[in-house]
Amino acid sequence: MSSQSVTNNGKQLHVKTDTSKIFIWDNRYKAEPYNNSAYDAVTLKAGTVMGRVTGTGYIKPLRSTYSDGAEIPVGILAEDVEVAGGALTNLQICNYGDVVEDKLIFDLSTDNLDTTVSSQRLRDRIHNVGIRLISNTEMTDYDN
Repeated sequence: MSSQSVTNNGKQLHVKTDTSKIFIWDNRYKAEPYNNSAYDAVTLKAGTVMGRVTGTGYIKPLRSTYSDGAEIPVGILAEDVEVAGGALTNLQICNYGDVVEDKLIFDLSTDNLDTTVSSQRLRDRIHNVGIRLISNTEMTDYDN
């Protein structure tokens, strides 16, 4: 997924283009139910680590402080999405393959790959799902 940022120093416009990818090599995706029970719309970014609420089966952004099952990763959000308030929808998550670790987004600012949940680091829990974390983008295939 590429993005651009534009800056203006008063005399010139500068456009920085980021063409790096989140998902590389042999990824698998799955539709999972998401319930925005809030009144306001929610914007979720591609790369957000998602967990599953055990009682409902709905996914939501992972937080290590949750105790409803959503503290355990089930996948990585595949695309930017805005969900209207009160809406129930399916979101595409990556649940297998290679993912660039620097592109992961955690909902809780203090969470990271070394955060421990139930005596296991999130890095290892993500690996257990079937996602291999890559430290940078591989540039050896035609689709990169």
